Amino acid sequence: FVGTDAMLCEINPLIVTPEGEVRALDSKFTVDDNALYKHPEIAEMRDPESVPPEERAAREKGVTYVKLDGEVGILGNGAGLVMSTLDVITLAGGRPANFCDLGGGGDAQGVVDALEVISADPQVRSIYFNIFGGITRTDEVARGILTALEQIGIEHPIVVRLDGTNAEEGRRILADSGQGNLHVEPTMLEGAKRAVELAK
Repeated sequence: FVGTDAMLCEINPLIVTPEGEVRALDSKFTVDDNALYKHPEIAEMRDPESVPPEERAAREKGVTYVKLDGEVGILGNGAGLVMSTLDVITLAGGRPANFCDLGGGGDAQGVVDALEVISADPQVRSIYFNIFGGITRTDEVARGILTALEQIGIEHPIVVRLDGTNAEEGRRILADSGQGNLHVEPTMLEGAKRAVELAK
């Protein structure tokens, strides 16, 4: 169990036949997705149809992504910030379409890859970037957003909240871009409200 990075091992139902034999009629074994690289023999057994196509595409690009049922695409850096963003979108009356975490880097190519995955979801009507720059340079994220707009031609309205390392420069880069579908907001809540409003 521990050696395979399993998270769950379940036999259900387990029955006793009229003849007194014990039989397992079904079983389930779940391994931590983030540990599959250590267990290629287990990864090969995975049913690709059990994973939504957006999540498969994200995994191929190295993007941390979980599909949800809403209309506001979410992109942030750090699992805690992304989870908080899901909450604030809900608080603002919207429904998150995904969980997408850039991690600590947030380089331009990572932003492009994440935006490709999010914008391909037909349910998404707006995209909310919520970035706090500690390790992540927000000016680099801003350049990544503009690169993605050029490369993949995203038409969704994009709301961006940048704070932290080089945030002023990042906001200036976005403001000077002339992109009509970009909306820069100063706070997390204001950004969430705008993203929900634009998704209607």
